Amino acid sequence: MTEISTLEPWKDSAQRPYIEIKNVTKKFGDFSAIDNLSLNIYKNEFFSLLGPSGCGKTTLLRILAGFEKPTEGSILLDGEDISQVPPHLRPINMMFQSYALFPHMSVEKNIAFGLKQDKLPANEIKDRVDEMLELVQLTELAKRKPNQLSGGQSQRVALARSLAKRPKLLLLDEPLGALDKRLREQTQFELMNIQEKLGVTFVIVTHDQEEAMTVSSRIGLMDAGHLTQVATPTEIYEAPVNRDVADFIGDVNFLEGTFKGNDNIGTQLDSDDAKCIVYATQATDVDIGRKLWFAIRPEKLEISKKKPDFENNVLKGRIEDISYVGCMSTYHVKLDNGKVLKACRANRERSAEHHLTWEDEVYLHWLPHSAIVLQS
Repeated sequence: MTEISTLEPWKDSAQRPYIEIKNVTKKFGDFSAIDNLSLNIYKNEFFSLLGPSGCGKTTLLRILAGFEKPTEGSILLDGEDISQVPPHLRPINMMFQSYALFPHMSVEKNIAFGLKQDKLPANEIKDRVDEMLELVQLTELAKRKPNQLSGGQSQRVALARSLAKRPKLLLLDEPLGALDKRLREQTQFELMNIQEKLGVTFVIVTHDQEEAMTVSSRIGLMDAGHLTQVATPTEIYEAPVNRDVADFIGDVNFLEGTFKGNDNIGTQLDSDDAKCIVYATQATDVDIGRKLWFAIRPEKLEISKKKPDFENNVLKGRIEDISYVGCMSTYHVKLDNGKVLKACRANRERSAEHHLTWEDEVYLHWLPHSAIVLQS
């Protein structure tokens, strides 16, 4: 029980949520940015709100921060209702995408700003600033001004300033959006390490799927003011609740068809897309003849010139496009019936024997347990 409580407290009914969002609605005129949304977040989580632009994730973050008041519903932090508490009185800090550093102040003065506003003793302010500088590895740059910093360094100053007041909750609004890809990936791991060291609960808003998958303990996937799925990154990727979730997270192939029943293999789908019966291990309890979809990730599709020695889940096609990214190639394969599927293969060898190129006739195959059965 201890292991579940520590690593996955949301699975332990005895654990009390640290943040409770209860039936929150936020309207702007007749438009509902958030619609009767409820969500529990646990202490020390690194929780991501993920979704397309306009889905309501930033509005929800601003409600948590106190910059917006819910039209209906309530927000509890550590058991206390903070719905009507003004932002400056909440034990919460927010790190903005722009970083909002004071250009005329040095790094150390930027970090100290909030502490001085709270009128902390000078020696405590110095200790806190030194602690934060060491945490974000900027001690040697303490005297520099923001215009003398790189984007990654500025991001770390903003993070240090947000954490200096030791908030119960840190909100991050697209904090890595201004960084280039390599620096963004490096900073993701720095954020995770800092969050783990301090034990502060982080809630991050992002539209970057890879970022959310990398940093999160759990992800709340939003659409049109609703939560469509709340789960760990692995669960969202491997067991999406519907086609919209599967399609939003990573690449995916869909095969549509009608349910023919369950046999010793699993679900039988009479697929118009594949023009044959295809199988998935996952059993399905629906009426015969109902429309279903199989979702198959490209990396779970085997591709080869030689027909595999399997009776089921073998499709024939021709390569019409290739995306090469060094460690991996993605093949767009047009089946004989016109349906295009994507298959990924790691580039482990340089042998011409295994080389695949445009217009090659190939076979695609997947194991039944690799397909996800979706009802909507």
